[in-house]
Amino acid sequence: MLGASHIGKVIQMKNTLKEKLQNHQQPIGTFFELGSANVAEALGKTGLDFIIIDNEHGPFEAESTLDYVRGALLGGVSPLARVREISRPAVLKLLDIGVHGLIVPDVHTVEQVQELVNYAKYAPIGKRGFCPTRKDCWGFAYPGTESVPINMAVNNAETLLIPQCETVGCLENIETITAMEGVDGIFIGPFDLSISMGIPGQFDHPDFQAALKRVLEACHKNGKFCIYFTVNPDAIADGFQQGFDAMAYGLDAAVLVQAYRNILAKVRG
Repeated sequence: MLGASHIGKVIQMKNTLKEKLQNHQQPIGTFFELGSANVAEALGKTGLDFIIIDNEHGPFEAESTLDYVRGALLGGVSPLARVREISRPAVLKLLDIGVHGLIVPDVHTVEQVQELVNYAKYAPIGKRGFCPTRKDCWGFAYPGTESVPINMAVNNAETLLIPQCETVGCLENIETITAMEGVDGIFIGPFDLSISMGIPGQFDHPDFQAALKRVLEACHKNGKFCIYFTVNPDAIADGFQQGFDAMAYGLDAAVLVQAYRNILAKVRG
């Protein structure tokens, strides 16, 4: 059994987003779609707490994501990644390059989540394959005879596994999913969840609001955090008032376009 003193000495995998969540600091992030290490670094200078490097809808793979992770860490923002699918390579490679957490789309069943835990967490929680990689300075971050168990314990504690609740199947199993060891939190994708419920984009619909309440209650009952996504900046504060632990706002590309539109409208107005 590793003591806190062992884990506390390891600097490489310190997860600033996890720390902010634990301290109830209401972190705010955005989806990373532009695909440049310079952009990832620059986003770290905005005051954002995390970025989500989108391997699902974005054109990225593990090799390019690695550069964005480096840029994010250099800029001082926590890098998460959304995986492209539920598979061992999709999960393992992103963790091995040093992302602070994974957001996993298209989750429907408890069995899928258990599969994810097996891929993402080391024993005794899961069955993640072990290899010294960039995440641990290729093994040199954990010197001494206990390097392997320390490595495993730190990574289990500091890397976040976050299934998305964006399907009716996930919603119907949310109490079981949030109670599972290895699941750190839930990310709600409102667009796909509302579509799956047959009320696309109707975020004020009573059924959709009831779904949000159900997910929030399940997360907090089981000691897990809940992140919500919005494209409306005015909804960020509302989300925190509603009880969400973190908010993800928009896409970097859309924010860039809108910022220039606002500037040009003012200049030309």
